Amino acid sequence: MSTINNSAQARERATNTLMRLQASYASKGIALCQAALCGANEFVAWTHYPKNDCSDVDTGYEFYYHAHEAADMPEAEHGHFHLFKRDVSQPEIFTHLIGIALDTKGLPVRLFTTNQWVTGESLQKATTVQAYLRDYSFTAKGRLAPIAKWIQALLILYEEEITSLIRNRDVLIHTHVSAGFKKSTFLEDRSQHCLTACQINFLEKLSLPSRTMFYSQEA
Repeated sequence: MSTINNSAQARERATNTLMRLQASYASKGIALCQAALCGANEFVAWTHYPKNDCSDVDTGYEFYYHAHEAADMPEAEHGHFHLFKRDVSQPEIFTHLIGIALDTKGLPVRLFTTNQWVTGESLQKATTVQAYLRDYSFTAKGRLAPIAKWIQALLILYEEEITSLIRNRDVLIHTHVSAGFKKSTFLEDRSQHCLTACQINFLEKLSLPSRTMFYSQEA
């Protein structure tokens, strides 16, 4: 198992991994967003893919893919991954790390953080979440193995953007508390869903002029 490392060499390896995996899926006539459904014939809103989530019991890291109702989804987005870190000794305690949204062609287009009520997480301060991400390691088998590698590579490539989102999430919470909101009330405020987000240009990040090689024949 490897861990997140934002050195130039690590970023180069991550870039190569992402290009290889995206191209591999496209060569098979599928998009990453289709592969994330783990063989399901139907994409049902709010359903987790895989059904019981994908977990590494040794490290406590976990992810799943899903989508909201169409009316609640940003235009052209297919669905998104949610990434978590569970306490290995107390699995019921978990922290949401980051969300990764894919478009209908299977390319990542947005990164985001969520409010506490969205996942029921144990909200941790930015420095703790950053440490979890630096230590991120995940071993998966079967059809989920390439997706786990893709996620880990993406975390390396977008470390700067993710760090900024997590820090700004804490700033936003602090700003509301300073303005007189009770923190626990704000964290349960259903009108506050996605706290911070940024659009990303995957092809630009990879320094690729065309997305043709990443488009499946069926997408």
